Amino acid sequence: MPVRPPSIPGIEEFRGKTMAAGEAKPKVRVERYLRASVLNDVVELEKRVWKREGYREVNAPMLYFELAYLTNGLVLTAFDDGVYTPEERAVMAREDPWYEGDHPIGFLVCFADFDHNGSFWYGARMGVDQHYQDKNIGEVLVSHLYDSAKERHIPRIRWTYDPLQSRNGYIYLRRMGALVKEIGFNYYSAVFTNDQFNRGISTDRFVVEWDIGSARVTERMEEGKIPDFDESLMTPDNIVNEIGLDEEGLEQHGEKWLFRLRKSPLFIEIPYAQDRLLQADRTKAQALRDKCRGLFMHYLARGYVVNDFILRKSPDGRRRAYYRLDQDVQSQTLNL
Repeated sequence: MPVRPPSIPGIEEFRGKTMAAGEAKPKVRVERYLRASVLNDVVELEKRVWKREGYREVNAPMLYFELAYLTNGLVLTAFDDGVYTPEERAVMAREDPWYEGDHPIGFLVCFADFDHNGSFWYGARMGVDQHYQDKNIGEVLVSHLYDSAKERHIPRIRWTYDPLQSRNGYIYLRRMGALVKEIGFNYYSAVFTNDQFNRGISTDRFVVEWDIGSARVTERMEEGKIPDFDESLMTPDNIVNEIGLDEEGLEQHGEKWLFRLRKSPLFIEIPYAQDRLLQADRTKAQALRDKCRGLFMHYLARGYVVNDFILRKSPDGRRRAYYRLDQDVQSQTLNL
């Protein structure tokens, strides 16, 4: 059953590096309530993150945040409590007065929703100020999201993201333990995606399911256990596609493009550096997206579940990115 899409895109980017094991968390204050005095600032921050002019008028985001908060959803706002020194912030403020005050540096918004499996939160929006995108603010917000869900007995959280964003695939599936069972083709209308990240490209999206009480999520979020990947599981016979480089050094889909394989696990390769391809040639980026989307739609419809993200380095030193898919027992019995 497809999730009901919200009016604007979901959690699209976890922009910034991930925290290494044992790394100190940034000095960030996170508020789990929505102060009236902060509401305008959050709206302004969202506009800055997504770099849209006239954003207030188009999307009425102030009402959007208020509704999420007042209807048993969640609004998290993050503030700098020492990420930068006062001297560093003074330099930032001379370039942009926004940084003079105690304005939010990140936010995360969830709406309360339900489907045939019961209640859940829908992660509708997340953003981090451009000056803080290498400071692990996103990871701090997700940690508070997990704790808030447990405290309020929310069993699962759903959101969407671009499956070709390798950075997000690594964080959501490998680091956080989420699963993907659905993909939406051109999920959001152009009205809400006319920004520098999505303009002129199809908005294909994975629908992520984060089961808060599951063992794979608990081990990762509370014990910090991320299982090692067994390299022997990946062979030429169960990698369904390949991505090479064109004459300009841009990633492109190769000739290998296999459907109706019945192995488990399977591995689908995606571009490692989609952002570079989008900046260089959006037509080539769309062609590669079409190939990958076709594979995901085919195998997800046959009962496969995307449950891991793998990074490898080829003999020539090129980094390559793969999703792992396993078929559930019922689908194997049905011989889909």
